[in-house]
Amino acid sequence: MAMKTVIILGAGFGGLTVATDLSTTVREGVRIVLVDRKRKFYECALNLAVMTGELVDTSLAEGDISSLAGRGIEFISEEITGIDTSAMTVTTESHSIRGDFIVVALGASYVPEQIPGFAENAYNLYDGQEVKELAAALNNFAGGRIAVLVSRTPFKCPAAPYEAAFLIESLLRKKGIREKCTVDMYTPEWAPMPVAGDAVGSEIVGMLRDHNIGYFPDHMVLKVERGRMEFETDEAEFDLLVGVPPHESPSVVSKAGLTDATGWIPVDGRTLQTRFPGIYALGDITSIRLHNGMSLPMAGVFAMNEGLAVASSIASSLSGSGTISGFEGDGFCFIEVGDGMAAYGSGNFYARPRPSIELASPSAEFKKQKDQFAAMILESLRKE
Repeated sequence: MAMKTVIILGAGFGGLTVATDLSTTVREGVRIVLVDRKRKFYECALNLAVMTGELVDTSLAEGDISSLAGRGIEFISEEITGIDTSAMTVTTESHSIRGDFIVVALGASYVPEQIPGFAENAYNLYDGQEVKELAAALNNFAGGRIAVLVSRTPFKCPAAPYEAAFLIESLLRKKGIREKCTVDMYTPEWAPMPVAGDAVGSEIVGMLRDHNIGYFPDHMVLKVERGRMEFETDEAEFDLLVGVPPHESPSVVSKAGLTDATGWIPVDGRTLQTRFPGIYALGDITSIRLHNGMSLPMAGVFAMNEGLAVASSIASSLSGSGTISGFEGDGFCFIEVGDGMAAYGSGNFYARPRPSIELASPSAEFKKQKDQFAAMILESLRKE
């Protein structure tokens, strides 16, 4: 059998899952090429631990992607400059690679500049360097108004800004200055993590209330100035602002004609196939419409499960077996609430007529499980 080439674009949760699973299940006759401009994988979920001071050495949140070479995975650390869907070719700064399969797992790009004043006045919760600066700011904070802002939807890791609010509130109590502070949550969503359903949203709102965290849904920010946010219908002041910036798909993807009117890549919900034969997409960059008309959230657990489905589909094509393990919409999410505890939401997002999700009460065990999950891919990158 002639050698087949699988090109995987993006070394996040999804891309790494496809690469490592294929390298295990298909041992001969395949060249696996992983492309990402970054040389290191950074576990963004650990930003919350950096923010609270639980994790000081941020190198512990990194893994060396080049370590995969020992498992038969070729790694190219360069910017992707083009994707030709008809020629099945990917170009980088110094390479042109033709593939039999292309897997697009490039994630979402942050575009804080879409909100005037955001970059200058908010700490980006999803940026590793800015979270370090946020940790220092919180350590020096003596009192005042702290706001957590979701600027636009969709955004990855839907629980993260709510977790940030809970953890900040807990940190202020530990510092002994809680009574000198207010903590408020602003979001354009009508409920926390609305795709999970009204019951889950109501439980989270109740937890916010129990922690005396102000909750302001249906707030679409228009601009941010020093100490002030302007929304469509009102405004709010702050002394320290933690923000989730707008997200969009990388320009190389839209230029390739892979996206639709949503700005993301439409795929088959089970196989993750795009409308182009041999080209798959998974993770945050995709648009998967659920039975209730909403979209599958951007979350690492989905990217990993989708990665397994894509690897299964490609392996099946290579072997001619015709048997694949598709993505069935199952997922889970840990929600840190401070004091060393986390809640746990889980269920099936493909359920009819709407996702079937349950939220288990916070516990120390769930916090432990969240830490273990966050470390899982990092450990895989550190194995010989």
